[in-house]
Amino acid sequence: MSIKDHALIVSLTVNKPQMTQKDHKATNDAEVANDAHGAGQYRKDLYPKMLIQPILTVESSARAYMESTTYPWNRGEYLLPSTRFMTFADRFSKFELEYNQSVTAFLNNWANVMDRAKLAQGNLFDPNAYPDLTELRNDFRFRVMYRPVSDAGDFRVAMQEDELARLREQVELATKESMNAIMKAPLERLRNVVLHLNEITGKTDRKVVNKKTGAEEHKPPIFRDSVCDNIIEEIELLHDFAAMLPQDILAVAKTTINILPKPQELRDDAEKRAVVNQQTQKLLSVIDNMLED
Repeated sequence: MSIKDHALIVSLTVNKPQMTQKDHKATNDAEVANDAHGAGQYRKDLYPKMLIQPILTVESSARAYMESTTYPWNRGEYLLPSTRFMTFADRFSKFELEYNQSVTAFLNNWANVMDRAKLAQGNLFDPNAYPDLTELRNDFRFRVMYRPVSDAGDFRVAMQEDELARLREQVELATKESMNAIMKAPLERLRNVVLHLNEITGKTDRKVVNKKTGAEEHKPPIFRDSVCDNIIEEIELLHDFAAMLPQDILAVAKTTINILPKPQELRDDAEKRAVVNQQTQKLLSVIDNMLED
């Protein structure tokens, strides 16, 4: 089935003002002091990190969410299942609101920003390095873009037949390369979370000392619910792409779900951990062989 009928291409653009600046005086002073010539340059942070961090945190969270709910397409672009569009769009509306609120709070605290910048930079502080607040506000932008997946049949342009054939060839090649990445992405990501489960179930019991009795006790390895939850999340994303994925990938996903235990089972039952460890080891071998093909 055609990929363009089941997915969208999404990308995130986040613009920020210049965060650092070369300080010519500090660079020159360092070179003179060390008898160096063009050995490097000193760059100073224009904004105190603790005050700019809330803005950077929102951007980091948005990018992490985008990567977790999509598969990579081209550089800076990701493939989103059409079935996830509304959930995805709603979440990014909240990210955009959080980003704008963080920017507003930063600008409303401008006097403190400048005071802290002066304190941190000392004699390196230069007020001319900073734009006015209106210009600075316009430098902060947060935008998520959506566009359809195109193929060679989408072109309706006036060209010579040989030119059009060459264009189609290039588009088909680019699409094929992206599709090859899509075929590997679910396996690679599934492998990562299965490997984590394999490593955890392969650990031996912990030896701890009872603080009351002083006796040595054996306890199971620390096992968080997220070890299993992450596997479920990856398989749910994989299933959203089921219409365009090969049956062998879907079969691996089904096998993974069939052997996935409840987290509490692994905490309580050492024998169950040993069984799951063997099962995941075999599963990793299957996935590795598929990735090598």
